Amino acid sequence: MLKILSMKKATISLSLLVAIFANAQSQDTITTKSIEEVSINGVKKYAEKKSEMVARMPLKNLENPQVYTVVPKELLEERVAVDLKDALFTSPGVTNVMLGVGSGGTGLSMLIRGFSGADGAGSIRNGMATNFVSLSDPVNLERLEVIKGPSSTLFGTTLVSYGGLVNRVTKQPLPYDKTAVSVTGGGYSLGRVTLDFNRALNPEKTFLFRLNTAIHREKSFQDQGVNKTFMVAPSFKYLVNDKLTLALDMEYFQSERNSTYVGLNPNADISNFSELNWDWKRSYASNDITSKANVVNIFANANYKINEHWTSDTRFSYSNTDNDANYLFLLVGRNTTRDFTLQRRLMSIPSTFNTIQFQQNFNAEHNWGSVNNKLLIGLDYTQLQTNDTRTTINSYDTTSVILNQNAPVLNVNTYQNALGNATRTANSRDTQTFSAYVSDVVTFFDRLNVMASLRADRFHDRAGDYQQTSFSPKFGVVYQVLKDQVSIFGNWQNGFKNVSPNSLATNPNITVKPEQANQLEGGVKFELLDGKLNGTVSYYNIKVKDKVRSILDSNNVLYAVQDGTQSSKGFEMDLIANPVKGLHILLGYGYNESKYEDVGDNQQNISGKRPAGVPQNSANYWASYKFSEGSLKNFGLGFGGNISSAYYFNDQNTVRVDGFHTMDATVFYEMPKYRFAIKVNNLSNEKYWTSTSWAIQQQTRTFLASLSFNF
Repeated sequence: MLKILSMKKATISLSLLVAIFANAQSQDTITTKSIEEVSINGVKKYAEKKSEMVARMPLKNLENPQVYTVVPKELLEERVAVDLKDALFTSPGVTNVMLGVGSGGTGLSMLIRGFSGADGAGSIRNGMATNFVSLSDPVNLERLEVIKGPSSTLFGTTLVSYGGLVNRVTKQPLPYDKTAVSVTGGGYSLGRVTLDFNRALNPEKTFLFRLNTAIHREKSFQDQGVNKTFMVAPSFKYLVNDKLTLALDMEYFQSERNSTYVGLNPNADISNFSELNWDWKRSYASNDITSKANVVNIFANANYKINEHWTSDTRFSYSNTDNDANYLFLLVGRNTTRDFTLQRRLMSIPSTFNTIQFQQNFNAEHNWGSVNNKLLIGLDYTQLQTNDTRTTINSYDTTSVILNQNAPVLNVNTYQNALGNATRTANSRDTQTFSAYVSDVVTFFDRLNVMASLRADRFHDRAGDYQQTSFSPKFGVVYQVLKDQVSIFGNWQNGFKNVSPNSLATNPNITVKPEQANQLEGGVKFELLDGKLNGTVSYYNIKVKDKVRSILDSNNVLYAVQDGTQSSKGFEMDLIANPVKGLHILLGYGYNESKYEDVGDNQQNISGKRPAGVPQNSANYWASYKFSEGSLKNFGLGFGGNISSAYYFNDQNTVRVDGFHTMDATVFYEMPKYRFAIKVNNLSNEKYWTSTSWAIQQQTRTFLASLSFNF
């Protein structure tokens, strides 16, 4: 395991770097305006939707039959986003973003189009897999790409849900000198410092270096709780010649935070979480009972232009996570007098995760008169190894604790002593997947695009000596009704997940099949007013067969079964507008109908029911305006919010969780060399829950102030 300096030393080093770089910039005479600077100050700040990773080939949004949303770093800066969770809420159809239970609170889970993305929101990095416990910091983020629908054909199965995936595109070295420093402070003792340092290391500007780093400290809105993170991300790029480019970058991310979740005992006897009347300030936890993670991601890339038609792209990714997860589960029930009681469950899971991925892509483009052909041929090898040991104390409190009253003190010493003599259970995974895929896009008369793609996947569970072969096709058609302005599109996309018998712990000897998801989708994409207005409107229908579900038994223990199907259909809309200079508007809406179908006898009363955690309606909006003249020149303000309708806490649909509407607002003053902003999150002080299989209380009203400098 790669060793990194302690947090204390890192903090001192960062402070020194900031001081040195601030002084150094007085000599800066660079006059070239970069594309990055133009995108920040120009009219088309958010309206451009560009990505070569969605199709793994250079395909414009209006040519691509797949739906995706791009969240640029400029929007994150304007929203004073200090974590990835806030960034994900800007995409329609993405709901219930929360620190995932399975990751020890060190990874994000989410729902996209009604399907769980618990394998890791944002753990696809530059198109390559990391680990699902690889939470990261937005300091190194160029943009987020939320890619909708089953996407196994080009992205495989690792960290991809049937509703879609989130791809983190990281900042790359630039051919000019730049330094940006930002300091953010706020409520609950939030303190955050970031640095973005870029240099050309030779006069020819062919050897480039960039360093992004961040330190984050924050207490909880409750009586106990902490959130401490540190990240450093150096990257290098070497332009060998006009054909070959080499790149190498690394991320080291360190986190420490509480992993506390709320659940219900069978005798809780409630129909809505609001009946608990939960004291929002009580955590029943301790500042020193935390989950800690050390994450290392290494990425190497060689891009070579073979000739005018063919390009080779070779990628390697390595990810290691050292995770010490210490859970505290708060289970609510009732006593004989019908008072709500609290039972605290302790669970310790130290674990390691290792992912290695090698990918080779060949891209070709040919023109034959009015016909253009883009071809992708790819090979992929992915290896995943995990090891963990688990210790559980199902009921720490020997006598019932009355909800919303004082509970016996629980700190790290009592936590460790309670778990000290408990039996530890060891678990491991060792899988490898060999894949080959091809995608072909033929364009007729510069308007009609036809896509056909296919993936062959060979999965090997080496721990259980089990193998599966799967195929994943994808088809799409796009017709530009108005050239470069309006497209109508349709797609048929496939997703799958290899299932090992070992994952069905209740009966590991049964025959299992890969889960299969198929989506039909159609809609309209538009880019109007010289690119100042763009959006997508679509209807989708996804059906998953041979679904593996997690079931919470009477002892609140999760186990897996493979039975039945799950369907999810709905409507989505996103709109991004920059109609006049300084004005930016983002709107998103998602409507979803999900249900289980033909579920077996493993659990009753599920068929026809809505999956837990899936709201029917969700929406997001953001509008900002920066004054360009008059006495308010360079001042700006922004306002936005997120809306979710109510959803069910369990698959039986017996307990509901209320929806919410949170609102945020910001006021800022922005100059080319500096920016000052004040932000209020959750203006109305909404008290709400997010939930998948367990629930988390979300933060109340928070004030932030941010000051940044560009040199």
